[in-house]
Amino acid sequence: MNQLPGYDKLIADVERKIATRKADKKVDVVVNIYGKPCNTAVTLYTLLLHSGQWIDKIYFIQERKQPHNSNFDFIKAAFGKRIVSYTPGLWLWVRPFRTKWVFKFKPFRMAVRYQYGWERTDKDHLFITHNDVLYTNDVIGAMLQRIGHNIGIGPVGQCWNCSAHFAGVCTPDTYTSYKPSFAALTELMKRYPGRREKDYGDLPRKERPWPLPECRLNEWTAMINMKQARAVTMPLGKAIPFGAFYELDIGTRWFSDVLNMGHTVANFDIDGYGTHAWASSSGSGHAALLNMDEYTRSEKVAEDYLLAVNVSL
Repeated sequence: MNQLPGYDKLIADVERKIATRKADKKVDVVVNIYGKPCNTAVTLYTLLLHSGQWIDKIYFIQERKQPHNSNFDFIKAAFGKRIVSYTPGLWLWVRPFRTKWVFKFKPFRMAVRYQYGWERTDKDHLFITHNDVLYTNDVIGAMLQRIGHNIGIGPVGQCWNCSAHFAGVCTPDTYTSYKPSFAALTELMKRYPGRREKDYGDLPRKERPWPLPECRLNEWTAMINMKQARAVTMPLGKAIPFGAFYELDIGTRWFSDVLNMGHTVANFDIDGYGTHAWASSSGSGHAALLNMDEYTRSEKVAEDYLLAVNVSL
């Protein structure tokens, strides 16, 4: 997909509409791009439609390698000056790293998901999104209203992989009060095996068993309080970068680091505000990248959505 007829007009119409709205605060948005141009177009169009009054810059980070000859020129042209485009010099894909020292090197660190926007933004809040989310309501406004003193806000979990979820002892709303000892947690994991404990390595850590290995701020829709997070996260602080695939998954080590520093993350259910992997038949955005038929189908669903919206305006 090199061009979607009318997409520039679609965005221009939305820009005219949001010009009449007023917002006291502005946030920057950062989105990491690996394929899915039509899904990406839907994500940014619907985000602008519902939350455009809050948005200043959109950091548009294209991975150095792209599948299926993906082209995003029509999106960049439509958004104009809002887009800050960046392509890292390295391609990290989703390979886990277990050594902190690599993040001290700027070329490597700037290839971490979202990091370019993280280090470049001058806003108090940074909104992070996947490029396959369909937004249906003003998620940024709602998060700004509720983030309060927290370092971040968004859907907390990966509970679907977690022993504590299967045991019925922890939820995204109660994860701050469920703090088992290392011995209690390892016993729980024996009784209720998680779905991917084979990938845990030396997790949970004996000296720091909480939060649980699967716990994180899910990065498909999240907001970061940069006034708190910038100082405590690399390169300025000790926490592993938010978008780093370190140990188990993207964001799990950042979540563990900042919570053990005393920061808090608010759970925010995005139901009613958006749907992640909405065009995927499996509900998994990553799965579509590994299956050509699923990838093509989900892109066609997104393209049909945009063409239908364009006709209706």
